[in-house]
Amino acid sequence: MKRPSTNPGPQSMAALQWLAQVGASPIEPLRLVIGCGERVINDHVRRLVAAGLVKRVAMGRDQGSLIVLTRTGALQAGYQASRALRSVAPTTWAHLCACAWTSAWLELRLRTKHRDQPGMGWWGERQIAEDDFWRRNISYRDRRGTVRITHRPDLAVRIASGPIPVEVELQRKVRARLVGILGMYAELSDDEDSPFVGVIYIAGSSDIAENVTRVAADVGLCQPRLSVRSLEGIVQQTRGHAAEWLRLMAKPSAPGPGSEHSASPHAAASDAKTLDVGTNDQQLASSQPT
Repeated sequence: MKRPSTNPGPQSMAALQWLAQVGASPIEPLRLVIGCGERVINDHVRRLVAAGLVKRVAMGRDQGSLIVLTRTGALQAGYQASRALRSVAPTTWAHLCACAWTSAWLELRLRTKHRDQPGMGWWGERQIAEDDFWRRNISYRDRRGTVRITHRPDLAVRIASGPIPVEVELQRKVRARLVGILGMYAELSDDEDSPFVGVIYIAGSSDIAENVTRVAADVGLCQPRLSVRSLEGIVQQTRGHAAEWLRLMAKPSAPGPGSEHSASPHAAASDAKTLDVGTNDQQLASSQPT
């Protein structure tokens, strides 16, 4: 009797493609994006690990594992080997997890709320790292004098009027540095010809959300150009969108769960005018902090 294949199949490769955008992910957001149960996603991961396309990195007791793209996996997914993360140190785990959840939120929200708007899309952390469009100069003053650095967002989303950087903020930044970053976003989103439409902040706590909102107001960055969301709310919404996506997939005409909403800064936008990021399907301009 012929043994069942243990090679990665189409769904396993769909998981690999999504990981190629985010670099690393806990098992749950990956499972929600692919649209399967725990047993099935673990089988996909097992196949990918056996093929050397991903690796598991244990995060410690009761924290689960990160599923991390390897250099071989990046090549198999059609990218340069450098797309794989160089290091997955313990100090990066929380941020990687938060970025993966936010990526899953963007992907599933676009699938469920904007299915008829194919011009909309999002950029993962690995795409952001490779494209100098996102590399911006920042200057600010602190006790050392004038500091000049470059900065990239963690993720981004595209709506018809332009790109929106997404910052995942889990630790409270020094005020001077935050002033520099938010001041940059204020300057680069102040008119129709600006490269950005606004910025979304995903905050790891209410204290961080309040600090971002307060400093943003000080530099003139307010709604509709600023939206501050809680990471907890993002996780909850992602699970809800995943359940809705499964219902849509049950319909005969539903598309497959690949990462069909990956984006390019220079791609044509759709006729959609806003990305609704609020729990009540509000547009970005009227979204309130969670």
